[in-house]
Amino acid sequence: MFKTKDFYLKKVYDINGKKIGVIQDIYIDFYDEQIVGFEISNLAFFSKKNYISIDDVIEIGEDVVVNNLEIGSGLKFRDIKDMDVVDTGSTVKGVVEDLLICEKDYSIKAIVVTSGLIDKMIRGKEIILLNECILGEDYILYTGKRGISFKTMPHNMNNYEAVKKI
Repeated sequence: MFKTKDFYLKKVYDINGKKIGVIQDIYIDFYDEQIVGFEISNLAFFSKKNYISIDDVIEIGEDVVVNNLEIGSGLKFRDIKDMDVVDTGSTVKGVVEDLLICEKDYSIKAIVVTSGLIDKMIRGKEIILLNECILGEDYILYTGKRGISFKTMPHNMNNYEAVKKI
């Protein structure tokens, strides 16, 4: 699984190897649970083309290689970041911190919700499945079951050996 943080500041190149810019944000389709494109900081000063459709992406690795640059519009992750998540009982569960994204098809699987710095250290972050959420103008409504809760807890990675994928 990817997080949105894994995409930020990745260098973007065209198919000829020319650097276009870096990824600034992610365009999402909340209801289809998909990433639809990326916003980039364009190195060409007067160009309004700052959007890469996910269909124009050739490869995402250390860098991103693309076919085409367009003018973008739509819902960006920063539009929902820090938005309140409220359950059906009108209890605020926290705010949106990140998204969990599938590596194979770039579908959005879940929202990472945090309820504050102290609470994050004690209880961890909550992971809410995207198909149990409704996006509103002021908040995200969580309609899922209260008895089931996924958590991500802070942990010490010094005891584990990390292996880099090639």
